[in-house]
Amino acid sequence: MVFPRLVLGISFGSSLISSALSPSLTAFRDLTRQPPCEHLPLSTLTIIPQGGTVHKIPVLKVQKQSQRSLVVISRGVRMEMASSAASWLSGCLIPLVFLRLPAHVSGLAGDAGKFHVAPLGGTAELLCPLSLWPGMVPQEVRWLRSPYPQRSQAVHVFQDGKDRDEDVMPEYMGRTALVRDAQEGSVTLQILDVRLEDGGSYRCLIQVGNLSKEDTVILQVAAPSVGNVSPSAVALAVILPVLVLLIMVCLCLIWKQRRAKEKLLYEHVTEVDNLLSDHAKEKGKLHKALKKLRSELKLKRAAANSGWRRARLHFVAVTLDPDTAHPKLILSEDQRCVRLGDRRQSVPDNPQRFDFVVSILGSEYFTSGCHYWEVYVGDKTKWILGVCSESVSRKGKVTASPANGHWLLRQSRENEYEALTSPQTSFRLKEPPRCVGIFLDYDAGVISFYNVTDKSHIFTFTHSFSGPLRPFFEPCLHDGGKNTAPLVICSELHKSEERTVLKPEGKGYANGDMSLKVNSSLLPRKAPELKDIILSLPSDLGPALQGLKVPSF
Repeated sequence: MVFPRLVLGISFGSSLISSALSPSLTAFRDLTRQPPCEHLPLSTLTIIPQGGTVHKIPVLKVQKQSQRSLVVISRGVRMEMASSAASWLSGCLIPLVFLRLPAHVSGLAGDAGKFHVAPLGGTAELLCPLSLWPGMVPQEVRWLRSPYPQRSQAVHVFQDGKDRDEDVMPEYMGRTALVRDAQEGSVTLQILDVRLEDGGSYRCLIQVGNLSKEDTVILQVAAPSVGNVSPSAVALAVILPVLVLLIMVCLCLIWKQRRAKEKLLYEHVTEVDNLLSDHAKEKGKLHKALKKLRSELKLKRAAANSGWRRARLHFVAVTLDPDTAHPKLILSEDQRCVRLGDRRQSVPDNPQRFDFVVSILGSEYFTSGCHYWEVYVGDKTKWILGVCSESVSRKGKVTASPANGHWLLRQSRENEYEALTSPQTSFRLKEPPRCVGIFLDYDAGVISFYNVTDKSHIFTFTHSFSGPLRPFFEPCLHDGGKNTAPLVICSELHKSEERTVLKPEGKGYANGDMSLKVNSSLLPRKAPELKDIILSLPSDLGPALQGLKVPSF
């Protein structure tokens, strides 16, 4: 049997070799039984029947058998062609295109009732059950609506390598697209803006040469029910369960919060109950301790009152030592009054003189016994008074503390006082003193300060002294003009019921001198020594006078 003349083109890489042949199919054998032979790389076999359509067949390789024959190997099938063969049946070429069809096109026994679901208004993708060889371009792909309308009423038409709109139904015009996967050989129809009427069966028809195959898929459109149910009923059916769930969640949260509050309240009540129980126990202890403190305070007041009255019996006339005075200090002629000047004076620089701290010492040296003196401070806002060791440093900045040989009392602001301990002890007084009494009992190791104005005790230092002690005076800075008054050492005791009287004595008064008059008939009887009083107190009150501050008597 003679077949039409064909043009055979074989593509080697990027080159194409073609010839007008009348090949004949001489043999088909299983590739696994073919012995290895020389072969050439080949990607595509192009077959063009005379006056027909171009067919491209993907092949693996071409084996060169002789000068006049080639063997084409495609997907496990061996085909031998001779250039001198009589002819070729064109009907044998077309099945060659479908060599792969036993699993795909030629054996298209896929599910005809394959379902596809798409949302209303969305995009539907209908995969054709028919598959082609990778890289194969079908002659025609036509999607039709079932049951079998005319070919001129198509959903989408792909023909001769491009989309055609001539046979497409108006309702699908512009809403369809054909997606081909060359690697997988799949064909997919996309329908945009899906409508309710798009649901139903679709036929996929693929034509390659004179052979065509078709299969059916079904599209279902997911759309809201259009039955007799009203929109309000639908909304209620959706909202009501959600609302009930929210109410249950809220009730659960409220219940949990209430339980948590009850638990917390119970814990607080238990804690308060325990505190009240502890408070009742502590109340009895505090009552006993308060009773003991009152007894101790009574003893301390008695000791302090007795000590102040006795201290006045040991009055000494203290004078200032000009050799220790800071160059800015100005002294009176009788060496009992000192104030701060505006500039430094030209004085000899001796080892005993203070050159940084604006201070001055008394002329007296105390190494034993009891000594008492009074200093009139008046309305001064700042001052420092007390006792220091003879060996304290006079040069440079000095930190005043008992450890450095200073036992001092300071007024820093209005009604704010500090005992220069380490750390400092701050306190306030019921009545600011205008005259301060200083008592030193060297042998007992006691230095006490008294408010002569209201006859009250201010503070007491206790220390075991060694070496000479001297009175200490510092008038402090002017404080913006509020602290320009001098410190005045009282030369005599004044009457206990009279204020301090300043007696003008010519030029000396202008420099701040004063004299005191004392009514001797009002002086108390001689009291026992403070050392004896302290020793007579109970052993647990030994440090009773240390840091003692007692209100006025």
